Amino acid sequence: MESAQQERNYKKTQKLTMNEKLTFGLGDFGANYSWTFIASFITIYMTDTAGIGAGIIGTLILISRVADGFTDLYMGKVVDNTKAKMGKAKPWVFWTAPILGILTFMLFNVPSSFGQTGKIVYVFLIYFLISALFYTANNVAYSSLTSFMTNDKKDRVSLGSIRFIFANVAVLSINTFTVLLVDAFGGGQQGWTFVAALYALLCAIPLMATGWFVKERNVAEKKNKEEKTAFLPIVKVLITNKYFILTFVLYLLWYLRQTENGIRVYYATYVLDNPDLMGVLSVAALLPMIIGLFFAPKFVGKFGIKKSVNAGLIVSVIAYVIMIFSSENVTFLVIGLIINAIGLVPLQGALTAIVADVGDLVYWKSGVPVQGSVFSLTSAGMKIGQGITSALVGWSLAIGGYVAGATMQTDGATIAMKTMMIYFPLATVILMFITVALLNYEKFIPKVKEDIENGYVGEARTKNL
Repeated sequence: MESAQQERNYKKTQKLTMNEKLTFGLGDFGANYSWTFIASFITIYMTDTAGIGAGIIGTLILISRVADGFTDLYMGKVVDNTKAKMGKAKPWVFWTAPILGILTFMLFNVPSSFGQTGKIVYVFLIYFLISALFYTANNVAYSSLTSFMTNDKKDRVSLGSIRFIFANVAVLSINTFTVLLVDAFGGGQQGWTFVAALYALLCAIPLMATGWFVKERNVAEKKNKEEKTAFLPIVKVLITNKYFILTFVLYLLWYLRQTENGIRVYYATYVLDNPDLMGVLSVAALLPMIIGLFFAPKFVGKFGIKKSVNAGLIVSVIAYVIMIFSSENVTFLVIGLIINAIGLVPLQGALTAIVADVGDLVYWKSGVPVQGSVFSLTSAGMKIGQGITSALVGWSLAIGGYVAGATMQTDGATIAMKTMMIYFPLATVILMFITVALLNYEKFIPKVKEDIENGYVGEARTKNL
């Protein structure tokens, strides 16, 4: 018992102020001006401006993101072993932010003087630097702040909700105004250059503010403070924990569902015959979610994570059924998107809290501090999920016979757009429902937290849960 208590000094942290929660959420606002900007517009920029085929772009992104998704676990270990004056996660959030902004600008400025092969190499290298190095370091560290800032369950759900409110505001702004801004700045490469410069600043400055101002109060301490936790033991305790695996799958599915983000601009342009409807679709898909996230902490707190999330996912399934039967009717399509957004609110609000809880479960069972490492699954799931998502969008367009800039598209291309907008996301929602149903830890998590507070972790933990 004594060694277990020495292994970690775990005390209840003070309640977070609203100012600190908002400062934390500001970071996800900035991060999306890199990641969502890339996820939503990389394909159409590369096909219609840089002149690179959709299938090639999809393949490059898939290779980069899937490989990078598995390396995120190593970044979690780096965060856990960081010892800096600023903290464990904060320095990574602060110092990688400006580099991330610069690289995002470079990705949307493919040199026209390069030949086709040169362009492909350029895109792959810049994208790999973003995905595998600087966004990985930034996002794993940022996500782990939820655990480092507090061990209070309500504050964790609140941080998750506020984080995604800021994220969705950024996503809504990006999806609504990017095409308009590109045209306003002159269109073509010139337009993308100005927009990329603006978004680079909107990426770097908020993230730097988060990294500088938030505080780390809930840091697990090893028995030997000079000893570093090795990578392989961390990986072992994570991949042998069923809740870690289920939560990783949940994150993967959450981002796989977002093929609708990558295809929305094509859908508005070629299925609805009005590219200006991109903004309307984005508002319908995101604004209800932003509003709903203000109420998510109380709703989830009252009914519990599992019941709240799966009730919402049932609502989402109903919404997709509406969209199936009204895929070319703007009014009913918008209604379906609004209902779907409402249904997804509980899961988005609870995602970060689920990961923090899983970190407690892994630490309680193994005795290995994994606050940073467990949050690497959020980045890994996002990278792999969005990598596959981008590839699916590119491949489906290529298979369907999409022709960049054509006034009319083939029936195959239209079917591909509908599949990525409606049918594939519906399948992922059904799979998320099944995954959440298997996450049955809520009944014993209070006892787990009590054990941790008393130092009963690893071999000293309660055995009969």
